[in-house]
Amino acid sequence: MAAEASRTVQDRSLQAVVQLMAKLDVSGLPRNYELFHEALLGGDPALSREVLALTAGPSQTVLDEMGLRHQLPAFVALMPVRGRDQEIKLLLELRDKMASGVAQKKGFSRVLETVARSLRQDSTAGPEDILAEIEYLSVSLSDAVVAETELEAILRSGADRLVKAEREASVARSVTLRDRLTSLPNHAALAERLEALYGVDADSRDTALFMVTITDLPHFARTYGDPAVNRIVKKAASIFRKAIKKNDFLARIGKGDFAFVFRDVGRDSVQPIAERLIASITDNLVFAASDGTSGIGLSVGAALTADAFSPQELRLQAGTALETAKANPRLIVAVHGGGQKRTS
Repeated sequence: MAAEASRTVQDRSLQAVVQLMAKLDVSGLPRNYELFHEALLGGDPALSREVLALTAGPSQTVLDEMGLRHQLPAFVALMPVRGRDQEIKLLLELRDKMASGVAQKKGFSRVLETVARSLRQDSTAGPEDILAEIEYLSVSLSDAVVAETELEAILRSGADRLVKAEREASVARSVTLRDRLTSLPNHAALAERLEALYGVDADSRDTALFMVTITDLPHFARTYGDPAVNRIVKKAASIFRKAIKKNDFLARIGKGDFAFVFRDVGRDSVQPIAERLIASITDNLVFAASDGTSGIGLSVGAALTADAFSPQELRLQAGTALETAKANPRLIVAVHGGGQKRTS
């Protein structure tokens, strides 16, 4: 029943996004769907106002600038391409400047050889002749120094630009791995963490993946709207952040969906952890409604790396366990491979 309600809310949300994009004649690019989805369903009022103020037929440039301004992952991902173009341009400039500098040095070397040969061969040269040759050398040397100075300047400027580009790429990458509403790691960051568990040198033993869903969210969305849901999700994220240890990992991977990666956890530890997560929400998050207060419910599914041979299998096992828990609200936690714990 809860799963059906959740799907209904998702269908309505998607329909609202598609209808608005069609009304404004916006191209069906994946990043545009993200932009409009965040504007209609996210927690950024400024983005919502900008999108709703668009007139029909906005250019893709306008949409891209808007997405970049609000640091949406799909739009930030466009930045490294421009960064590479800048690096290529810089390298071409350096190549040309270095070629010019080498030509200046070779020219000075030829002048120096010519002057030396002239002085050796002309034994009758007087002071004026020698001064003229020295002045010629001075001019040639000055040209070479100018070329070297320009090369040094462009190298320094290029190094600064590369450092800046690297810094911007690092910031962009952190944005693509961060959930906008809660500032927690997102689904992409979770995928990276799970991949690291199964790396060549990784030790994934005694690690558990917990997938947790706030079960009452579809009801709150229908009754009180998305702003109220966003407040609940942000509060839950704050509570969960305080409930984990330093070496544990927490991500928000859906509207009311969170994922935890706990190290040094065996099958016997799964239920106590689930109870602790549920208690943290029960004790600290109560939704105040017009008709009274309402507690927030959780469904918890877990899987152990000892039972999975890949990140994908681990996530699939945890997801299947979560669906089992959703189907039976009396379960404290559903664990892949057995060990389902019921409430009294």
